Amino acid sequence: MSNPEVGTIPEVFEPRKRKILAELSVPDTEYTDLSPKGSVDEGIRDLIRDINALPGLVTTSSCAGRISVFLEGRKKQNDHQQEQRQFAPSGGKGAGKWLYVSHDPLKGYWTGRDSDGSNSTQGKDHPRSLHELFGMVPGNGKPPGLKEGGHAPRLVRFHYDPMILHIMAATLHHAHPVLSAAATSGFRESGLQSLRCLEGENGPSPIVAVRSAGLSLESVIGYCESSDEEDDTSSKEPVIRSLVTEEYLQMLVAISNERFSINAERKERFRTSLLNLCSMEQLCGSKTRSKAKPEGWEDPAARRERKRAEGLMRKKVLEAQANSADHESTGTYEMGWGSGPTPL
Repeated sequence: MSNPEVGTIPEVFEPRKRKILAELSVPDTEYTDLSPKGSVDEGIRDLIRDINALPGLVTTSSCAGRISVFLEGRKKQNDHQQEQRQFAPSGGKGAGKWLYVSHDPLKGYWTGRDSDGSNSTQGKDHPRSLHELFGMVPGNGKPPGLKEGGHAPRLVRFHYDPMILHIMAATLHHAHPVLSAAATSGFRESGLQSLRCLEGENGPSPIVAVRSAGLSLESVIGYCESSDEEDDTSSKEPVIRSLVTEEYLQMLVAISNERFSINAERKERFRTSLLNLCSMEQLCGSKTRSKAKPEGWEDPAARRERKRAEGLMRKKVLEAQANSADHESTGTYEMGWGSGPTPL
């Protein structure tokens, strides 16, 4: 029989969940986070809403899936001969710069047409090629040589990343349906983000990372032609030189678009499975609680002890009544014998 206390939500979890939900409720025009986009992806909002409506669960970060082109940051040696990364202009993730990010399939941009096949309404400013869209200049396909001092060039990487979702659970019991739903929906690399989340001073709050590395795609597609004399305060934009052809970029985009579809199917399977598991858990939990301690319920051992005590008490009462009856009959016989006439 399952323990009815297993699904209890610790008091410390509720304030944490309320704080996160308050941050997510901020209007889109005011909301911002640490992602390149700066807000919650449109393609994952329904899933986040459904998860956050479940007791004992709340989302902490998410990405619906994306195509990105990223320029690595510059590496330099400081006065103490320690490696130090310098931030590229326009910001980015750590030391580097996002050249392009999209959370939707990329279609039609290299033909000058929109995804529906119609002519672009953006005029001459609309990118006519993926090279232009990614801010790269076509090259001859030859990699650059090492610079003076043996420094490698700053590379440009094309990425496709599937959905990743971090969910805080009230207890390990609440994390279990998340892990089960993820494993059966194709997100096989899912698991607890860290065991440290089980050692919090104010109580544990396990965080489950729902992810799938199998759909990821990465390819080096270019490099940065920047001289050693350039610094991050320079107003001159560095030249981003391509190492691949336009057809190669189109192939990467086509593969990524297919993986967007697979990612969407897995995301929907995860949503359906998680909601079903949590509904069954709540139903079983309510039945267990109702059957475990109904009104007037008594522990079997306590009932046996009560019955035994009642039996002993009845036995004593019956013995007392029997002794009392014997005493009365004996007394009456003696009294009649002594008061009667003396026999001849």
